[in-house]
Amino acid sequence: MSIERSVKFPDIQKLFPHDKWDVGFLTEYQLKICAYSPIKGKAQEYGADYTNNIHFFSIVNSIVLAIYSPDSWDYSIYKEAEDILKKSSLQNWFPIYTNFKVAAILSGLGVRAKNSLIYGNKFGFDMKICVIGFEDKIIEWPVPERMNLQYWERCDGCSDCRLSCPAGAIHNEQEPYWLDSSKCDDFIGFGDHNRIPSIKNFWHKNVHPEVPQDKVDNMKSCMDLGGELSFDANGYTMDMQTGVLKDGTAIPVPFCRECQVQPRCSKWDGKYRYESV
Repeated sequence: MSIERSVKFPDIQKLFPHDKWDVGFLTEYQLKICAYSPIKGKAQEYGADYTNNIHFFSIVNSIVLAIYSPDSWDYSIYKEAEDILKKSSLQNWFPIYTNFKVAAILSGLGVRAKNSLIYGNKFGFDMKICVIGFEDKIIEWPVPERMNLQYWERCDGCSDCRLSCPAGAIHNEQEPYWLDSSKCDDFIGFGDHNRIPSIKNFWHKNVHPEVPQDKVDNMKSCMDLGGELSFDANGYTMDMQTGVLKDGTAIPVPFCRECQVQPRCSKWDGKYRYESV
């Protein structure tokens, strides 16, 4: 007869410094909800894939980790969390790739805003999220003080994010609220705004400055990409699980964050410094 092993949530929580991390909990049932909540597209996949499928094995209780991160496209959070756990005495855990937005809501770490993103109770929009599954039973976990399954109350009557979106991708004038992901993605990747940077402009400046400017100007959308933005020169590489690396170290790549930094709820007060990233 096997003996069920357990681990105390406070013992997990104390591994992650309070000023940098926020830690929540998911039951097996809640993880299943996350797994069956579709995501718009897979990116920075790391760990066991619990997305966009029918059957998922080893549904387990989990922790949800949110880390303070004001930078774009740096997803080293997965490896950082894994390194912390490897140095601990904890066993029988594994990274999980799932619908992190739903995970943050169900664990009580944040709420869904009308720009389609999660506003964290601790870090606002300046966070990234990951999930770690535990085969052992997690005990002494706290009941979330706040769990809002609808939209954030502070979004009522506010359209700041929609009015600030330079791509016109946010549609929240009336319900159902939705995001035109293609417009958002194309602007992030290929926008030519005079103030807001894009991935292609970072790529041209740092990775392949020898490419003629007119060719760069003609790159307008992901559909036209054709694999041309290769991070393969001047010390740059790309790890699809982490992001862009410079000499082997993950680095931020600046791109549009207007729907996060312009609204009145933002901690940036509209003064995000793209040029410093």
